[in-house]
Amino acid sequence: MNESIRYPPTSTQFSTELQQYFTGLFGEARTSALGAALCGPGEFFFLRTNTLRTNSKDLVALLDEEGVESKIYDSSLDVVAIPIQKRGSVPLHDKVVVADKPSSENVLLGSHLFRPGVRRFTRFRAGDAITVVNPRGHIVGSGVASVDSSELSELKRGLVVQITESFYNLPSLVDLEAYKAGFFYSQSFPAILVAPILNPQPNEVIIDFCAAPGGKTTHIAQLTENQCNLVAVDRSTRRLERLEEEAKRLGVKCVKPFAGRAQQFLAEHQDIKADRVLVDPPCTALGVRPKLFDTTTLARIRSTANYQQMILDSASEALRPGGVLVYSTCTLSWEENERNISYLLNAKGFTLVPQRFNLGEKGIGEDSHVRQLVQRFYPDMHNLPGYFIAKLQKK
Repeated sequence: MNESIRYPPTSTQFSTELQQYFTGLFGEARTSALGAALCGPGEFFFLRTNTLRTNSKDLVALLDEEGVESKIYDSSLDVVAIPIQKRGSVPLHDKVVVADKPSSENVLLGSHLFRPGVRRFTRFRAGDAITVVNPRGHIVGSGVASVDSSELSELKRGLVVQITESFYNLPSLVDLEAYKAGFFYSQSFPAILVAPILNPQPNEVIIDFCAAPGGKTTHIAQLTENQCNLVAVDRSTRRLERLEEEAKRLGVKCVKPFAGRAQQFLAEHQDIKADRVLVDPPCTALGVRPKLFDTTTLARIRSTANYQQMILDSASEALRPGGVLVYSTCTLSWEENERNISYLLNAKGFTLVPQRFNLGEKGIGEDSHVRQLVQRFYPDMHNLPGYFIAKLQKK
């Protein structure tokens, strides 16, 4: 085997700085357990049943007809789970494509590789056997080239490698009739909790900041049966276009997209007073799995937390007195989670309130009040992605 190419590690390779940071938060033994758990995807892949179009029982039956094993994971939350099957090995071929970190993590689960995720490659022809590796040379999957490598310089989109073997096996969900009919949306289990915790009601004005690609936005619409006034704010026009495509697929009709930053939205809608606001901001994604390596720095954690506070400033201003704000992230740091909640309590006049679905662990940090009323999910404890949720009310 080429010495620069290797099989995946059994534990996430953290930078020295991140390893020390986690050890300070959780201790050495827990940090080791987190690394081992983060390296793999967990036991299940989760689908949120779209109750605007079907129910969980019928969705499971339809998936079975299409050859996909699934089960109802939580009937109260309309969650369906697909078991993730692990394979022993993936072959190494002479032709190699290096994928970027996000794309390689998707290939690890069996997703095909598309042009935007390609970083480097050896010469190949359409039909050649290809091994896909991540930027550190870890094999993540193998498959068949769909194009010649000579075409890649002009190709902006499209399939490059059709993955036939990966370390973890999931069906191609976008090819299913159940997907095309808008019967489900794929989401992690903790993320599926967020909209029910927000508890949106018909006829309310609701703002989802950092909304795209639309998982929580479309869930809010689903829970109100398209009867709320829902604004989806996101700075990425491209991601908002994807949100609109998903809304159409799912039968969501009550969403008004706004392309721009939270501060820009507020400047253009100074009179708006929302009943509920959801903030799931950009974060360091330290809880996302599978993750073969992570180079996040303390400087990035702190700068990301400061950026999140700017979004929370706008969310606070947009919310009416007595209104509800739910804050969530897919990261594990204290600065991006509990510290931001303390900021809302101390600087913005919020109070923490109990959550309708409290299935995780208590928070961390010195503030016992914050610890008691927020919840965290850990890969090593819950076999789920790392996640954080807090619910607050504006005074």
